[in-house]
This record gives sequence, C-alpha cells and structure tokens, in this order.
Amino acid sequence: MPADENILLRVAERIRELRGGMSQREFADMLGVSAQAVSEWENGNKMPRIGVLEKMAERYGVTKSYILGEDRITVDAGAQKIINPRSAPIIDIIERNSEQFNELSGEEINELAAQMDFMIEYVKNKRGGRR
Repeated sequence: MPADENILLRVAERIRELRGGMSQREFADMLGVSAQAVSEWENGNKMPRIGVLEKMAERYGVTKSYILGEDRITVDAGAQKIINPRSAPIIDIIERNSEQFNELSGEEINELAAQMDFMIEYVKNKRGGRR
C-alpha cells in the first residue's frame, strides 16, 4: 500500500472515532461541510482541508497531528481540557444537550472525561473480550 493511502486510512479511522455516535450529516453540519465530504474522508478517498482539520482538532481537544495518525492524546489549551478521544463524542453529546455543562470549569470537564474513561475501561474489562 502506498504511503499516501496509509495516511488516508489512518485519517479515516480517526475521523470515524471522533464522530462517534453522530451521523455523518450531524458531523458535517458541525464542521460546515457536506455529508458526502465526510463519507469521502471516512472511506479513505480524500483528505480534509487544513481548515477543517483545525476545526475538528479544536472541537475535540486533539491536535491535527492526532487526526493524521499520531498516537498521543493532546490538550486543548484554550479551554484547558484534556480529553481522551474515546470520550470526546460523549462529551460533545453532553455539551450539546445540557445547559449545566456550560457552567463547568475546565478542571470539572477533565474530571468528567476521566470518569468516562474509567467507565469505558470498566465495561470493556467486564465484557472480558465478548462482543
């Protein structure tokens, strides 16, 4: 597989991960792009424009490098949030559907994200590999 295809597939995987339970349409609307563009990215056919990568990175508290395939979990310094990408879609849903969320400090959001990470690991371990 050529290196360019490998990058496209890593980006596709990260975008699907960040999108989480959101529909492609919802994700596209949030980013100001078409649902077809999201589909193209997730199928590894095209790369998002740099401005769209920046929007995704800012929205989910990760770096553009993470979306491009790096393994590091990163910090959104502006909002002082440290969010594991597995928790980002859950945090996003809470943020969009809870007026109380907007009253939380960056530290409280970090605590919420840490608790979600713990719950995700707990459920995975309890499942014991069953799918």
